Amino acid sequence: MFKSKRIVYVTDVKEMNQHIKFCLENRIEAPSEAWVKLQRIPKAYYTLDILYTRLILRYYGNGNYYTTYIFQLDGSEHQQAIPGLRTFSLLQRMSNKGVIDLTGNSKWYNSTYDTWNLAPIGGFIYFNKKLMNNRYENCIEYDRKSAYASALLEDIPDTRRPPRENDYVRKGEIGFRTMKIGHNDEEQLYAIFEEGYLADYIYPAIESPFKKFAEYYYSKKIHAKGKEYDRAKQILNYSIGYIRRKNPFIHSCILSRCRYFIESLIDENTLYCNTDSIVTRTYRPDLELLVGDEIGKFRIEHKGSFAYNSSGYQWNNDLPSIRGKSKQWFMNAYPNGFDILKDELPYIEANMYYFNKEKGKIMKCEE
Repeated sequence: MFKSKRIVYVTDVKEMNQHIKFCLENRIEAPSEAWVKLQRIPKAYYTLDILYTRLILRYYGNGNYYTTYIFQLDGSEHQQAIPGLRTFSLLQRMSNKGVIDLTGNSKWYNSTYDTWNLAPIGGFIYFNKKLMNNRYENCIEYDRKSAYASALLEDIPDTRRPPRENDYVRKGEIGFRTMKIGHNDEEQLYAIFEEGYLADYIYPAIESPFKKFAEYYYSKKIHAKGKEYDRAKQILNYSIGYIRRKNPFIHSCILSRCRYFIESLIDENTLYCNTDSIVTRTYRPDLELLVGDEIGKFRIEHKGSFAYNSSGYQWNNDLPSIRGKSKQWFMNAYPNGFDILKDELPYIEANMYYFNKEKGKIMKCEE
């Protein structure tokens, strides 16, 4: 994909419409950003993507670098995020290029379709189906501090050399196998850390080169506030996400460690959990012992009423957390409050703005 030199979040609809107007009058709309790259004449083109909650415009301006302009159609305030590539560059710099780029290996990566030939692992989500569709009082959420970063402190696979294949994991090795495991129905690339288990691919385990990076930015995170806190948090999280683009084995190693740890804590009173948190309807003395200030320790994030169903969850009377749904949608559609167990989920109609293709501009929904 075309490398964006600059990302700008536009809050003024008039300003965003000026950018769109310039492109409509002076540029040619490209079928895709990848197509622009293949044509090797990007300055003549622009791309316009209209997503559920945002409009994304990319083009070369008058003397400007190639820029991505983002406008929130739902009317929400957006936080300036650090580009994933920037966070990954920081990780590589502090680890002496610890992530080996495997995209040049045709066995693992299909450059034609820009996809991995493996099934990369994703985030972990678990719902206790037996207790679903109810609201429970006196619940507790234990949130793990910088879970991904804590996994960066442990051994990683040495992907500088080809793996041994279709064999059993030995001491001092990390294996990988595409399989279904635990509470996930999808086949994904999981890491195997125990000896004696059959794996598709096996690498030697080496000391993590990412310790300095993880410890440095975790320290900055816990001692910072406001934007500096957000920045340190983004660097720790986004860099892990970007590893997936370069090396699925290191990425799988990190996420597998986090998933296995949380899965080991699930009991009959667990209502919900994800890669770095667990919600329980009872006090957990074992988790209380894991509460602390250090990286990878728990903190109590929420207490009180917890309701959940197959779509997501809600603490007390707060805005719900539902995948694929903008929190601003709930504010727009339900100004007096939303109940996840009673009210219908809002959809794209809850946006404050839409793109009028005939007029070639963003308009308020009531217009």
